[in-house]
Amino acid sequence: MARPLRVRKPTLRQLRRLQQMLERDPSARQRRRAEALLLYAAGHDATSIAQALQVHPQTVYADLRAFAQQGLHSLDPGRPRGAVARISPAQRNEMVRLADIAPTELGLPWGRWSLAKLRDYLQRCKLVGTLSREHLRRLLKKGGCAYAGSSANSAAPTRSGQPF
Repeated sequence: MARPLRVRKPTLRQLRRLQQMLERDPSARQRRRAEALLLYAAGHDATSIAQALQVHPQTVYADLRAFAQQGLHSLDPGRPRGAVARISPAQRNEMVRLADIAPTELGLPWGRWSLAKLRDYLQRCKLVGTLSREHLRRLLKKGGCAYAGSSANSAAPTRSGQPF
């Protein structure tokens, strides 16, 4: 049995604004909240709204509670989620450029980069602060460099045409 809702229903003016918002291209969260409010205004309970929208009843209660507290402002997009990027596209491009250069060309004693050596070099050059090897690998892959030592692989010594 659904618990009773003690949330006021949207006014006619608010219902018109909800309809107008749905005609534009709202985000999934905005669409769900607007549809939940329209169904609530039509007399449906939280359980039937949840079934119609294919969400958990607690989600419907949260949407209606947000409407009760904030009105139609509860449908505003909200702030972006996630952590702020600490590495700029320019830094990533420089990392990819350095990964494509053989370490010997930079005066280093290695024939090819490892992720740890490249990371240490980037930190010594103060291109980045802290950076894990795994994150460096993902950044290089995103930048189009399949492997940190890709340029050195072509210069690797071979035996009878086969790399060893």
